[in-house]
Amino acid sequence: MRILDFLGHGRENATRADVLAAQLETTPRGLRRQIMQAREQGETILYSPGGHGGYFLPSDDPETAQQEMSAFYHVQAARCKHGLAAIAPVARKLGIPIGQMNFENEES
Repeated sequence: MRILDFLGHGRENATRADVLAAQLETTPRGLRRQIMQAREQGETILYSPGGHGGYFLPSDDPETAQQEMSAFYHVQAARCKHGLAAIAPVARKLGIPIGQMNFENEES
């Protein structure tokens, strides 16, 4: 089955990663791989951290969906910025021009 078959619409229907992995009969790593593959194919799978967090599809209500996608975007953008800041000193010491990396972590 496809991961989309197990995801509900709206943050209130988020499914925790451990539950989702069990439903898909995979490991946490396998779950993340399936999510990334679906995202690479254009699917909008959101994640909300926290006690009631988990993976979900945007709400069926357009206004709520916009808010959910915006929240996801800003959390992920902050994580990316912090990750980039963490590797920047190492990249400089290795002589890697950090602004020239592609998504496969290889130099362009």
